[in-house]
Amino acid sequence: MTTTTRASSYYRTGEHPHPEFELRRLREQALMFWPKELRTFQQLGLRPDWDVLDAGSGPGFITGQLLDAVPEGTVTALELDEGLLAQARSHLGPHEGGRLRLLQGSITEAPLPGAQFDLALARLVLQHLSQPAQALTELNRLLRPGGRLVVADADDAMWGSVHPAIPGLDEVLATRRLHQAKRGGNRHVGRAVPAMMRAAGFGQITVEAVTVSSDELGMNALAGHLDVRARMSLLVKEGVIGQERIDQIQDEVDAFLADPQSSFVLLMFLYSGVKEQGERR
Repeated sequence: MTTTTRASSYYRTGEHPHPEFELRRLREQALMFWPKELRTFQQLGLRPDWDVLDAGSGPGFITGQLLDAVPEGTVTALELDEGLLAQARSHLGPHEGGRLRLLQGSITEAPLPGAQFDLALARLVLQHLSQPAQALTELNRLLRPGGRLVVADADDAMWGSVHPAIPGLDEVLATRRLHQAKRGGNRHVGRAVPAMMRAAGFGQITVEAVTVSSDELGMNALAGHLDVRARMSLLVKEGVIGQERIDQIQDEVDAFLADPQSSFVLLMFLYSGVKEQGERR
């Protein structure tokens, strides 16, 4: 399949037809997964004095949570898109210059010296990269010996579930998957992460599944992830799928959301590994 040369398959600033929706969705996604993610980080040994890298930090919603999780440590947010970094600065700016650094740069070629972090997190980033293996090698460079990498990402073959079925949902998700591949991304990257981590010099690989559900949080908390009219608007804008078909699928989604018996589960994987060189400081 032919791919387009891009730094990332994610939306550039100004590219999404509904940027306010997308920012709201990202914030909701970050906050609803975070309690379970944090428990996993703590099980993996997260300490309050660690120096943490949020690699591909986007608008900084997880960055803020990490800052709270390491009250005696530091957090560096690295983000390629200047617009997303500006969004992070809009709500994290008061913390910058103390325990927080907000830095513009690429996860595959970071403007940082090596061996300075205890934990590096790449959250929903690798699926957007044309060279995810290069990113993992770079994150290995940035970690101290014995430092830990956590990759949080998805595999569209196991993205979650809806009950009852939404007839057009699989169609639109497949269309999005192919379109992201043409932009240089890979929504099946999750299955390849452990092998790429080993090749990049990480050992002690673990994999955890993290789920959130409408039965736990209420359907309203997850409904934005089924808003195909807003989420797939770039596909319409670029002529990948017609607005009429999107409207038909949105009608199916609306019927699903209106059914009090409906259930929706979202799934993300946390892949962890340790830099296999020496001992932690």
